[in-house]
Amino acid sequence: MKRNLAIFVLAGLAAISFGQASTSGQKHLKLRIAVAPLDYGTFQYIDQWQIPVEFRNAIDEKLASKLFDTGRFIVLEREAMEPLLQEKAIKEDNTGQSQKGKIIPAQALIRAKLTDFSIARRGSGIGVNVGSIGRIGGNVTQAQAAVNLTIFDVDTSALMATADASGKAQSTSFKLQSGARFGFADFSTFENSPLGDAMNKALDATVAKILEKLGNSPWSARVADFDAASKEVTINAGTDTGVQVGDTFDVMHVDKVIKDPHTGETLGVKTSKIGRVKIKDVQKKFAVADLIEGTGPAVGDVVSEPK
Repeated sequence: MKRNLAIFVLAGLAAISFGQASTSGQKHLKLRIAVAPLDYGTFQYIDQWQIPVEFRNAIDEKLASKLFDTGRFIVLEREAMEPLLQEKAIKEDNTGQSQKGKIIPAQALIRAKLTDFSIARRGSGIGVNVGSIGRIGGNVTQAQAAVNLTIFDVDTSALMATADASGKAQSTSFKLQSGARFGFADFSTFENSPLGDAMNKALDATVAKILEKLGNSPWSARVADFDAASKEVTINAGTDTGVQVGDTFDVMHVDKVIKDPHTGETLGVKTSKIGRVKIKDVQKKFAVADLIEGTGPAVGDVVSEPK
């Protein structure tokens, strides 16, 4: 009898634990972020060798892939993000829903600028001079890469966070022959060099910093359509962002935009809850929900996780 009672108690605790885990938050949801191409600044050249465009594109793609692999983010494709990068040409309307948010379905814009991208030889031995960088070859070749991150809210352009990330690497086998011009024949050669290793470590550190800054940010989407007759609400997020049948979301309406009287910068918005929806059908880019509470939402209203 005592054994049966113990089993019953353990089962009850497990059920409670599972219930708490299932309602503690919809962690399967993925934030949609836009990542600007890495800004190389003054590090476009190493000695007389210019970093090829295909190398830069490959590094950008690697960062996007690493962010995707976290399971927490959906990274917008570069072509879809171009309007967001032309911020001066995009004006906010007076509803608090910026044109940027309408054009770009992302919650945050991430800009990364290279602040260090260097390679040098340390120790004694025979090496090769490479411009102002130092001697490469000989005992130990050391490289380092560093990135400064700035994260912006897409709707308001407000600065959300800043961070620095870096990586270092070294090799005793990376050498150049005397008289050879510094450079890499292809991206694979670059990746296997100390400089490529340092860049890869810097990208890993960058992803860790982005997770730290955005990992707990609340998920949101927008109302794309509302059918008053059926009380069906369509939102602009689907399986690609982790939306599942049975998810419930609050519908928020922007009541007022708060702007700085001197600069005109959007400081924030006042919102009010006008309803709640429950997802009943999910496609890749959108989902259909039933309005289970409140009044009919308008196109552009914010859909967010319940608080």
